[in-house]
Amino acid sequence: MSGADSILFVCCCMKFLSKLSSFHLGLLIVLGGAASYGLCPTASRAVYADGGNVTLVVLVMTWARALILGVFSLGMGKRLFATWGDLKESTIGGFFQTVSVFGFILALVYLPSPVVSIILHTYTLLLLMFMAWRGEIKLTVVTVVITLTVLGGLVLVIDPFHTQSEVRLIGAALAFMAALATATRLYVYGKQTKARYPTVVGAENFLIAAVLVSLCSLAVPPHLPSSSTGYIWLALSSVTATIGSFGMFYAISLIGSFRYSLFTKIEPVFTVLFSVVLVNEVLKPQQYIGVAVVICSLVIYQISEQRRKQ
Repeated sequence: MSGADSILFVCCCMKFLSKLSSFHLGLLIVLGGAASYGLCPTASRAVYADGGNVTLVVLVMTWARALILGVFSLGMGKRLFATWGDLKESTIGGFFQTVSVFGFILALVYLPSPVVSIILHTYTLLLLMFMAWRGEIKLTVVTVVITLTVLGGLVLVIDPFHTQSEVRLIGAALAFMAALATATRLYVYGKQTKARYPTVVGAENFLIAAVLVSLCSLAVPPHLPSSSTGYIWLALSSVTATIGSFGMFYAISLIGSFRYSLFTKIEPVFTVLFSVVLVNEVLKPQQYIGVAVVICSLVIYQISEQRRKQ
């Protein structure tokens, strides 16, 4: 593609995006961010296989997001932590970001990863119930059914049925704590992005989280990869997580916390598809069914939303 063709392509894309409504633009950003997030687990597993550990991945990914979001915001002429109120809100969001990450990691000590992932993804239902209780969202039959159906589809996609481990209460409690923390931080992000620029909110929250993660990592020091391949995968996991975070804060500012949490359920679908493409993982028939259930449910929700607004 020549330089002129590239410029024309970019102009066409910008013209297309400018015609989209806030909701459809937010939806497009969610899908892009979910695809980027979906690559993170595959890249992280490659880091672990090369000698790195979870502490290293979490530490590098958190600082990468904090610094890149911060530099981007400053480059846009935005101030970070402009008021004490901003610092207070970001401390709350950063704290729950840290709790959600370490709750998930600690739960893996007691339960298999698929089981923990299923419990974690209940955060959308928790967020829905909380926002409905506060009167910030209308609790309709369609919304509840779609939310539960998407969760059911994720059960098939993540495929926890092959695990033989019994459910331990400590692991379940930690996973639920991570789900509750995830719902809380998304709610906080939704409030923050209504008044301030999305990347500023992201930078502030992740800077707080990065400091807290660094303190927590003193208990379990990071282990470096044994070869350059591990560092490449570590860089890839950080880049994809950062792109996903940009998408998260922009999308939440456009479509709100609950819709973002619902549509981002497409992320595990991207994860299993990337596993098929990159590491030749073979999916079971029920996983393909789960992919179809998740996608169809989100399409139905979108159609119902359009009809409700007409």
